Amino acid sequence: MSRRIVQGVEKGRPVPRQRGYVYQKGRKKGDPWNPKERAYGRYRIDVPGEHRQKEVRVALGYCREEMDAMLRLQVEMEQVGVLDLDKVRERLSPVVNFRTQASWWLEAITSGEVVHSRKRTQITANTIGSYSTAVAYLNKQIGDMPLASIDNPEARALITTMKAAVKDGRRRFSDSTISYYFRIMRQVISSQIDEKFRPVHRREWNLAAIGLPRVNPKNQRRPTMTPKEMTTLLGKAEGQYLMIYFLNLATGLRISEAVAIEINKHIEPDCSIIYVRQQREKDVNALKTDLKTEAGLRDIDLHPDAARILRNFIGSRKSGFLFQTANGTMLDPGNIDRDSLSPILEEMGRDEPGTRFNVFRRFREAVLQRSEARQILIDYWMGHSNASMGDRYGKQLLEDAEYRQEQVKKVGLGFDLPPSLLGLHGLQTVSNVDNKEAA
Repeated sequence: MSRRIVQGVEKGRPVPRQRGYVYQKGRKKGDPWNPKERAYGRYRIDVPGEHRQKEVRVALGYCREEMDAMLRLQVEMEQVGVLDLDKVRERLSPVVNFRTQASWWLEAITSGEVVHSRKRTQITANTIGSYSTAVAYLNKQIGDMPLASIDNPEARALITTMKAAVKDGRRRFSDSTISYYFRIMRQVISSQIDEKFRPVHRREWNLAAIGLPRVNPKNQRRPTMTPKEMTTLLGKAEGQYLMIYFLNLATGLRISEAVAIEINKHIEPDCSIIYVRQQREKDVNALKTDLKTEAGLRDIDLHPDAARILRNFIGSRKSGFLFQTANGTMLDPGNIDRDSLSPILEEMGRDEPGTRFNVFRRFREAVLQRSEARQILIDYWMGHSNASMGDRYGKQLLEDAEYRQEQVKKVGLGFDLPPSLLGLHGLQTVSNVDNKEAA
């Protein structure tokens, strides 16, 4: 047993050494208890990082007898965790602040020492990058606080600060981001474990009291566009920006995947299939093979009209990025948004917050859902993770290229081709390529 914990006499289990002391002012030892006099209690509590305990005195009010006062004191001690063995052990453990533990945690998940709690697999680089962003902000707010001192009151202060943060006249953090950062904070705190691999710092978070927002997926911002708006958008785009938007609409590619496509590596010679094998690293002009999810590794079948347009766009090129700068380097999505997409959206009156490249991906999802394509194939083309039993039994469909080509013809493009694309398509008039015509 430690200096604060002893073996219990009755049940033989470890119990806190101290039980507290009650008294009345002016009352000597052996004097009878006076119910008309106020009672007080005294106990000691461990302070993280300090060898000596801090003495705490509390007023208990009028108590009929000494045992009544003792019971009230026990309630007070339970509320502050003096009688909680986990709390006692926590306060006696070596002092580690949030910044130090977060640094260790990020290194541990990067090396694979800490793995996904549910899947038992190593956490992907994309996820680690997202964690690092959250930790960087949390370090500014609570980085120097000992883990043992971070509880509901501190969490409430953090959430209040995040709710009040403003950037460019708008809320800096959405409700989903606040919930996400809070989850990262909880993971860092619980990552310190004892010799039996149990969390040193156990918490009962009162989510209502700390003001954690409840995220309702139905209320989250997910801007979408109609087929007519998409045709208008394409009509206003120029050059390779037009082809980027068109390809994203026809495939559901993420923008980071689209700009990383290399002609000689990821496109079939007849442009009927695009192989997603890499993406551009966020905020860095570099390639990485770690896709957003395991399901991101996929082969996307193109509608014949889309394949024809893509072949004509590529022309005689045999290598290099499909979309590239004048120097032959990979395009930056931020520059695409700044130079083309944002001005077009502003001209269309659709430049509300959250409207960016994901509108193309959402549009493709809607087109696929309206079609007769099987859900397993839709999830495959879109790169969605789905581990349902039906998908496991139907995996053979994904290996049937002939079936996939047949289905992508039935799905169609879902929008009219603007005149600027008709030359690449080889048509003289606007073709309304929809599900009925393709079928």
